[in-house]
Amino acid sequence: MSSKLVEIFEDAGLVNRIKNKLPYLFQPAELETSRAGKIGMEAGFA
Repeated sequence: MSSKLVEIFEDAGLVNRIKNKLPYLFQPAELETSRAGKIGMEAGFA
């Protein structure tokens, strides 16, 4: 693994920031890919 990537995973503050932000970043993606309340591959099937 590259040293920069190792630094990211070893930095506890950065790891906590990522854990806190990821749910908010996935929310818009889920809204864009959902159809009739379904997310993902089954979005095209109603």
